[in-house]
Amino acid sequence: MTARRLPARLLWLGFALGLAVGPASAQEPAPVPSAPAPAAPTPAGEPRPPEDVTTPDATPDDMPTPRKRGPGIRPRVFGLVGFQSFTAADSFSAVLDTSSGVVFGGGGGLLLGRHLFVDVSVSSFSADGSRVFIADGGEVVDLGIATEVTVRPIDISVGWRFAGAPRLGPNGKPRLRPVPYGGGGFGFQQYTETSEFANAGDDVSETHGSYHVLGGLELPFSRHLGATAEVLYRWVPDGLGTGGVSSYYDETDLGGAQVRVKVVFTF
Repeated sequence: MTARRLPARLLWLGFALGLAVGPASAQEPAPVPSAPAPAAPTPAGEPRPPEDVTTPDATPDDMPTPRKRGPGIRPRVFGLVGFQSFTAADSFSAVLDTSSGVVFGGGGGLLLGRHLFVDVSVSSFSADGSRVFIADGGEVVDLGIATEVTVRPIDISVGWRFAGAPRLGPNGKPRLRPVPYGGGGFGFQQYTETSEFANAGDDVSETHGSYHVLGGLELPFSRHLGATAEVLYRWVPDGLGTGGVSSYYDETDLGGAQVRVKVVFTF
């Protein structure tokens, strides 16, 4: 009887094991994520390089486009001192005993980028002399009437600076180099001649149109402060010659050459 019950018990035991193993084998285990590869060791004392956190989907087209800066506009102001020599040398020498003298003035303007500039300047020449009369033989007769002559030009100039690309020095700052420039323009020139004891109508006050050319060298001391050495030649057609001494000498141009130094402050 014991021999007959043993196969039956084995049959039931196998059936129970089949029920337990079947459902477990129907579900496949979820894959286990692989561990990242260990970073390569770095020598002692050296910092570990930062991990790359760049998004893999980012492309150059997704990055923001940098803004392009346009040409800078910088205002500037300046004072000037110079020396004026007039074309009408004989007329000025007859009244003032000289045809040249010191001028003072100032002005301001704009720098448009590295090259283009626009300036407005005012200068003034003033000297004391005496009214004269030209005799028939060409002799200059001093009338003994003190007079003051003032010439005040206003010049509007447009020019070009021959500035190269900035270069950095050993300290990482741009090198300061001399910059030549040239230009020209137009303007107005006021001429006055006054006397303390003049009769009505003897004093002169006139304004005439002018045009000029200029050239010079700019010497920068810093980004904001600099100086220029400049030569300007001005034409003032028909500014003289309508009467008096200038008519006798047939001198009609009130212009001339002006050599000047400017101290410039650029914002």
